[in-house]
Amino acid sequence: MPKAIIFDFDGVIVDSEPLHYQAFVLVGKSFNFEFTWQQYLTQYIGFDDRDAFRYMLAQAIEGGYTPDITDLQKTLNDLIEKKQRAFEAIAETGTAAILGAVELIEEAADAGLPIAIASGATHADIEQMLRLLKIRDKFDIIVAADDVEHSKPDPTTYAMAFEKLAAKYPDANLTPQTTLAIEDTGAGLASAIGAGLQTLGLTTTSPPKVLEKAGRVVEDLAGVTLTTLNKWYG
Repeated sequence: MPKAIIFDFDGVIVDSEPLHYQAFVLVGKSFNFEFTWQQYLTQYIGFDDRDAFRYMLAQAIEGGYTPDITDLQKTLNDLIEKKQRAFEAIAETGTAAILGAVELIEEAADAGLPIAIASGATHADIEQMLRLLKIRDKFDIIVAADDVEHSKPDPTTYAMAFEKLAAKYPDANLTPQTTLAIEDTGAGLASAIGAGLQTLGLTTTSPPKVLEKAGRVVEDLAGVTLTTLNKWYG
């Protein structure tokens, strides 16, 4: 069975994509940019906030918006900060876990299986929602958008999470081939595959076709246990 599991965050541990969408919409209005939930699912899923706002600004400019941007990085940082505040307020009103996610995390942690998070979300987002779900103590290793120059689909996020796990658990003799990544987007799946990991795809966010390169694709984590993973990947 997999000797370690690396979880994506949004759409794998928490059902947070609708919350991110609401926060992006609120901030997008500040530069006259609006987009639908379906556009979010098809065009923005897998981006971190930095790349999402780059894309949003480019789309807004194509649509005729003429922003006064003398320092693009400062503009991006300001937008990211506004979105962070909006997201934190929205998340506090209610955060739901993906079916079966908390149970699998708790089982893996109790069994001493090395686990980590590799996400395009920020550390602030992740910390807040882990706290709300009461599972912050289950994870020692979290690699977030803040930690990498290039987020998913670049493999760096997953490669870094694996390296940290291997260093923390030297006696486990971890290899990428014995480490399972759980993902819900095409960009995230490409990142995990690029890092050489085994993969499980969840259709919580993306349709099965987007995840067809995963080792296995399921609807969510309901009923998925370490025994289940052993049967699938053993």
